[in-house]
Amino acid sequence: MPADRLHDVSGLTDAQLERVRRDLQISLALASPGSPVHVSILAEMTAIDSELARTRRQPMTSRDPLPDDGDRSNADPWKGRADG
Repeated sequence: MPADRLHDVSGLTDAQLERVRRDLQISLALASPGSPVHVSILAEMTAIDSELARTRRQPMTSRDPLPDDGDRSNADPWKGRADG
């Protein structure tokens, strides 16, 4: 990917951004020293960092909603397990 290409990561959730950033850190660590791939990886990581900073400044109501799993505070964690 050319270094001057825009890296639009605005459609990803925070969890997705963090996962991709970890993957990019691994790729960066595995890349040969001086490899041109460093430029595109660092550009993508910068875009991710910027998006994470932007979304973390927003109030929670305008960010990704938490999944509605219902109230599981009284759920039996062993129910339905073969060993429980």
